[in-house]
Amino acid sequence: MAAGYLADGRLDRAVRALESLLDDCRAQLGEEDVDTLVVEGNLAVALVMGGHEDEGAMLMSANLARRERVFGDEHPQTLTARDAVAATHRLAGRLPEALWLYSRVAPQRNRVLGPSHPHTLTTRLGLGLTFAAAGDTAMALDVVTAALQDCDEVVVEQAELLRSCLAELQGAAVPGQRSGSPQRFARAAVDVVAGADRGGPP
Repeated sequence: MAAGYLADGRLDRAVRALESLLDDCRAQLGEEDVDTLVVEGNLAVALVMGGHEDEGAMLMSANLARRERVFGDEHPQTLTARDAVAATHRLAGRLPEALWLYSRVAPQRNRVLGPSHPHTLTTRLGLGLTFAAAGDTAMALDVVTAALQDCDEVVVEQAELLRSCLAELQGAAVPGQRSGSPQRFARAAVDVVAGADRGGPP
């Protein structure tokens, strides 16, 4: 039910449901149980998406630290949390922090999941958006173009996001040509991240 609320954008209901579920998981399973960590991570994302950035960011960072202890540094569950923290920094305008984390998690996901995996592509899009937000359009173009070249056409959502973002960046790179901001893709990138844990632990 909580995952459904999150998927549908009913964030207040998602937060309430996830808070209740997290209390139950912590009481019955412990703070570092796999299912508890999944619920906690989804609650952190729901808080950030619902406008509670500070509370969500704190919970997300704590969740990442716990996942690192439980799963290890390059487990897919850890990489999901690390990507979410990077996205939160990016949306809050903390670009150096976002760039550092994205630059770390992108090669990790590439090694663990492969370059065309949806989660890897999401991270690469986030990295490109961070460069764009920092004013480095050339680097953003390089990152997004390379990701699109690796993108399997079966991965429809990521392919569409990458193509649209690339078009925006190409427009921004042409002097005198008006273009929408690639930041309009920022929330979509976070939505993909939020979905990474919905299926539970791998």
